[in-house]
Amino acid sequence: MSKSRTTFANFAIAATVSCLLLSSAHAQMFKDPGLQSLYAADQHTELQRQARERLTTQPKDTQAVLALSLAALATNDAPARQGAITRAEACIQDQPQAAVCHYALGVVLGVQAMSEGMLKAARSASTVKTALTQAQMLEPTWYPARSALTEFHLMAPGMMGGSTTKAAELARSASTPEQVRLLSARVDAQDASKMESALATFTGLLSSSDLSVAEDATSWGNQASAKLIGDGKAPAAQAFFERLLKDRPGETAGPFGLARVRAEGGAHEQALKLYDQAAQTKGAAHWPIDYRRGIALQELGRKDDARAAFNRFVASGKGQKKSLDDARKRLEQLGA
Repeated sequence: MSKSRTTFANFAIAATVSCLLLSSAHAQMFKDPGLQSLYAADQHTELQRQARERLTTQPKDTQAVLALSLAALATNDAPARQGAITRAEACIQDQPQAAVCHYALGVVLGVQAMSEGMLKAARSASTVKTALTQAQMLEPTWYPARSALTEFHLMAPGMMGGSTTKAAELARSASTPEQVRLLSARVDAQDASKMESALATFTGLLSSSDLSVAEDATSWGNQASAKLIGDGKAPAAQAFFERLLKDRPGETAGPFGLARVRAEGGAHEQALKLYDQAAQTKGAAHWPIDYRRGIALQELGRKDDARAAFNRFVASGKGQKKSLDDARKRLEQLGA
């Protein structure tokens, strides 16, 4: 995920990253085992249903408030996010010492505000920061709150409350040595000169027994790798994706990322095999596989196959505007 250095683009990325991190499949989010089981299995619709049902009879159920919020993020449903924000605000009013309520408000409001435009994001930044800060202060050993607050401070510009110094302090005071290493590496990743060493740390933590640490190492490692690939340093990302593919063969990021590395090195046939592998993984529909597959096929001179891949990508309507525009231009070049 490339990172713009402009003020508002940075905050937009913060919201997007938060959404991705908070929907991690394995992270320990809930004290309630039933809700955690649904969350870990990506059963977000059922998680949402059960949360609503519980709140109907138990409106002070803080675990249900958290479930409603995370389900709204995972399903990318704007009305559901608004409902989750209202519930979180009521929860804070009624139970101001409940960290999960502050956390729920911070993470959902951050994403919802960005979906409504840059001005709304700027106006909401203070509330997001306050909510995440309260969550972390109330439960300093709860890693998701510390992680989200650290990410806010790194991604939001200073005029909107961000602070690299504060992020570094949060990293140093984390509960375990692994959390300290991970969050410190996340701070280092802000510096282009430290990107490769940060990625090495993320790679080493992919198999952490602390599942929340492993999930953040995966997400942040993907970001760092994408940045290195974009900067023409694809070989530096190879070890991360090889390890990810080995440890989590059923996830899309490993084969897709390694395919990118191979393609950047001109090994397009190898890249195509890896894109095909990525297409068979869970969650593959959320990745621009056909776009990248089309580029590889075009490089190999397989015009008909490239056209078919680009047409599928454009027809899906999914993906970044820049990629969709480029796919359309390539289709014109191919005579589509």
